[in-house]
Amino acid sequence: MFRKSFGFRKKSSDDDGRLPRFQRTVSQASDPRSPNSSPNTRSPSGVSMSTQEGHVGPTTPLPRLSQIAPSNTLQPSRKNHNHSRKDSNHSWKNSESYSGSEAPFGLDVIYTPENGHKADIVFIHGLGGTGRLTWSKYKDPHLFWPLTFLPLEPDICLARILTFGYNANFRKAGNVNISVLDFAKDLLFDLKYATDERTQNLNMGNVPLIFVVHSMGGLIVKEAYMQGQNDPEYESIVKAIAAITFLATPHRGTNLAEVLNRILQSTIVTNSKQYISELAKNSFTLQKLNEQFRHVAPRLDIISFYETQPTSIGLKNARIMVLEKDSSILGYPGETSKALNADHHGVCKYDSPKDPNYIIVRNVLKSLVSKIISINRSTRPSLSNRRESRDLKALLAIAVLPDTDYIFFRDQWTQGTCDWILEEKKYTKWQETFDPASCLLWLHGGAATGKSVLSSFIINSLVEKGACCQYFFIRFGDQKKRTLSFLLRSIAYQMAQNMPNFRQKIIELADEAIDFETADPKTIWERIFKAILFNLGEKQPIYWIIDGLDEADDPRAVLRLLSDISSSSMRIRILVVSRKSSDLVDAVQKAPK
Repeated sequence: MFRKSFGFRKKSSDDDGRLPRFQRTVSQASDPRSPNSSPNTRSPSGVSMSTQEGHVGPTTPLPRLSQIAPSNTLQPSRKNHNHSRKDSNHSWKNSESYSGSEAPFGLDVIYTPENGHKADIVFIHGLGGTGRLTWSKYKDPHLFWPLTFLPLEPDICLARILTFGYNANFRKAGNVNISVLDFAKDLLFDLKYATDERTQNLNMGNVPLIFVVHSMGGLIVKEAYMQGQNDPEYESIVKAIAAITFLATPHRGTNLAEVLNRILQSTIVTNSKQYISELAKNSFTLQKLNEQFRHVAPRLDIISFYETQPTSIGLKNARIMVLEKDSSILGYPGETSKALNADHHGVCKYDSPKDPNYIIVRNVLKSLVSKIISINRSTRPSLSNRRESRDLKALLAIAVLPDTDYIFFRDQWTQGTCDWILEEKKYTKWQETFDPASCLLWLHGGAATGKSVLSSFIINSLVEKGACCQYFFIRFGDQKKRTLSFLLRSIAYQMAQNMPNFRQKIIELADEAIDFETADPKTIWERIFKAILFNLGEKQPIYWIIDGLDEADDPRAVLRLLSDISSSSMRIRILVVSRKSSDLVDAVQKAPK
């Protein structure tokens, strides 16, 4: 069964102090504890690649981040827009009713469908922006696309559209202590208590809520979402949040923040601002926010757009990348990420409804609203599915979902690392093979070499390709996560989420009154996997990623059970990741072929 294996080690930091990168080296460097280790190999934290057959290849550094390139198109006809407004049965706010500098703070309704709305879409600007100018190219009110483009789109026209403004003008003197948290609290307050022009409450939370956020606006929404989690006053609003569309949001900060604050400190009129300091690369505020948000993010549809062009910073011909891709993407399971051919300012401003960037963003919003409408039309089946999911959780005794561990390690991934695995021949062969004897691959490396981060990278790569992928992170510090029983139950639960037939057959097992939480792993394997899964006849390949095999209570028992997949008619591919030890080498060699 274990026909292939390879290992890796982590390269020490570059001399210039940058983060360590991964490289491939020869096989004998794979384990510092091995008696065959070369005395000339790098420290135990260095990276190596090995196979049972021999060397994989020479040391190969990973590619650096690449940068790419604004476009000019026609402005829309003012006559056409006015004609559309006149003939529609909707409430529109005049696009020229006030200038960008006069855009109000707080929530502002700019468009309302006349016969009720199916969703709310709220636009939130970033640092130095306003509720109008941020979304208006050339500062032209006719290019204020949330008002002049979106209400003409199918499905989107059924959503109410709002903007949220706050005082993010860092060029003027003001309260130097105001923070992202303060803006987030203002947002929550307005979502709860804001009124329309007739002083009637906006009743936010009555329908699903979609946020479209630019730059720092994304951090404000994340913070508001976290603050509202444990506050009963905002419970209905937080539960209504269905999706967040991030446009160049600095989830991990930007080096430009430090430069900007130094400039402000040198002026007489203005001072450095706390919320700018919080945008600094890997600031404490951002690290804390990311740590909290990753636990709740799986409940949301998350779409992340990132810039690909350098942005002018006002100096002669000076242009810089404000945000790199790795700061603009969360790296969470299910997240959709996409490049926009624009700089940091241009990702949220469009020339016309035919602007390629607008079409990309519009299609995402249309998909989100269409999904909401579809769910509303089939409420009863939706409730049934949720009930089945709760029943399944109880039946399999799933107290903790694996997403938490995945997000934790994925959040530690650095752009430009781990790509080498996608070109590794043994990995690609494992991924594509039809040979039952080659369906299980062992990837091994030393302690603290980034194995779990690599596992999260592989999981994300498979999911992005649309593959059916389940995973489990074995953790020595958590007794439950060390057991083979919980591993099998978690894999089964994840598969049931993607395979309705499998889910239904597992739920039917409830009639047999099997206590899966206390059942021995062999019973779980026989009743759920061999009796049900292996006989479904699914043609699509299934991928299982098992991280931390060496931390399991009984690694040998895990290997023996997983080796049994050769009896399945389904194409199941298993990748196990662990440290390399003599016990595991022996277990792999003795595993059934």
